Amino acid sequence: MSTNISRRKVVAGAAWAAPVVAASAAVPAFASSTVCEWEETVAYSANGAASGAKGTASFVVPALVDKIKFEVVGGAGGTNYDDMAAGSGAKITGIIEVKEGQTVQLIGAAGGIGNGPLTAAEGGEGYGNGGSSSLPNPIPSSIMQQVNTIWPANSPLKRITYSASGGGSSALVVNGTPVAVAGGGGGAGFINNGGANNNPQYMEAGAVTASWQWPSGAKRNGNIIFGSTGGSADGASGSAGLEGFGIYDADNSIRETVEAGEGGANGIGGNGGAKTALHTGKSPNGVLGFSSANNQEIYQSSKSGNNGGSGFTGAGGDGVASYSYLIDNNDRTKKEEGTHNGTGYALEYSSIGFNFNGYESVISAGGGAGYG
Repeated sequence: MSTNISRRKVVAGAAWAAPVVAASAAVPAFASSTVCEWEETVAYSANGAASGAKGTASFVVPALVDKIKFEVVGGAGGTNYDDMAAGSGAKITGIIEVKEGQTVQLIGAAGGIGNGPLTAAEGGEGYGNGGSSSLPNPIPSSIMQQVNTIWPANSPLKRITYSASGGGSSALVVNGTPVAVAGGGGGAGFINNGGANNNPQYMEAGAVTASWQWPSGAKRNGNIIFGSTGGSADGASGSAGLEGFGIYDADNSIRETVEAGEGGANGIGGNGGAKTALHTGKSPNGVLGFSSANNQEIYQSSKSGNNGGSGFTGAGGDGVASYSYLIDNNDRTKKEEGTHNGTGYALEYSSIGFNFNGYESVISAGGGAGYG
């Protein structure tokens, strides 16, 4: 940081990168002149850190300065994947009149954080903080105990996962009054769709793949979207995020849609995403089942998202938690017997139990902080 204040030039800001708050000042070119010059470089700026901490700076308006030019950029949302975009922060520029002796504060927000799907993330700090995905595990301990008693080892059906967090808001404050507040972007979410990989040598004739379609090389933000993108803070109003959805391979008339949160406007936080409508019973072609059957207990849940906070320091809504589980109540002492290509087999439960027992949870992404 450099500071250069003189009768001819007053500087308040520096070269910046988003998210940031920066300002430059104008003073008369000469003591008797009424014509001001804007300084091209700046000496005060505030940047958020990659760790999620906000940056701050302040200065007192010196003599001969009556205007400040500023740029305020909110923190972008975080993401866990390069091919899944988060929301961008708002950008506000302008010129304000100031008086000698006033205190100007710059609060530069941090962007949201994506720590990967197995690690929670706090929201980016700012004038208002971004929403967090750091919530407690929602799966009841009694359910985890039931599953782990039957199948104590790890499996593809045991996953506790987290989306990314939202970005904070940046602000320019004069004598304690916010002059400009740029909202943060929402974090990117994703859909957790765990499954067991059955050994092809034991698949019965006519067996189908019950997972979602995922063409080879497809990206998460492609035609089939396996995550919801964060909404952006754009101008006076924030925009809604992009919904995420998946289509089942065995019956592509079945589509699971996860709604994204809405953008805020006029200082009122945006609504969280609507509760996902989960499928029950069987698919139209009768191939897929979404409810308990054959002594196997199936549970699934969904929640509507949290709303964003309101006012100048409004925080982004925290993520919400949902979970599902599968418990096999069949006789585990019996072998799974069958014939494949004319060859008989008898499988011990210890080699197949991971297919029928598990629990999963996902914490949705945090929203971006207001204002706007």
